[in-house]
Amino acid sequence: MEKQFKKVNYSEYEGKYDEQIKEKMAKEPESIDIETMRANLYGYTFTKEYADGEIPDELSMDYWEEYSFENDLLEDPVEIDLDSMLHEMELPLREKDPSPYFDVSPQEELLLKAIDSTGDGKTPETALCVIDVHQEYEYIQRVVRLSVLRLVKQSVKDGVDCLELEDYDGSIEKVYFDISRRFDVGYPILTEK
Repeated sequence: MEKQFKKVNYSEYEGKYDEQIKEKMAKEPESIDIETMRANLYGYTFTKEYADGEIPDELSMDYWEEYSFENDLLEDPVEIDLDSMLHEMELPLREKDPSPYFDVSPQEELLLKAIDSTGDGKTPETALCVIDVHQEYEYIQRVVRLSVLRLVKQSVKDGVDCLELEDYDGSIEKVYFDISRRFDVGYPILTEK
């Protein structure tokens, strides 16, 4: 079955950003559906903070990665069941983790699914919609596994950013990201204080 994408119509999300979602993402991310996350992510682009170049913690996958790591350190130590662990090691990787994402927290997965719902990144027409260039690199790190790739070339045309990544075997993969909203709103002018 072919995956269906829903391109972002930004005007549909104007006024839908909810500043309270950070608390809900921290406590019960599984209760947030993809459309709610899309509304929050793309609705944020109508705020003054976005126009000023700020991205809140709850829309950053790196924040949730660090948050998850810190919370794991606070939890009680877990007893290790050696038999279960050895059985897990024998399973093929996809059976252990059927997720297309690489070692992510529930909050990161929620953001990834919202972005994935916009396209597959294989062509300019099916570009993945992100609100900032930094989100491109967060996405690649978790889906394409940037650690085994090298950025060969980056180009932008009509609000679509194309990243050409070289794999360890020399093959080139292109990933397209729609960053047109950042251009529509404009980049903040950086001034020295």
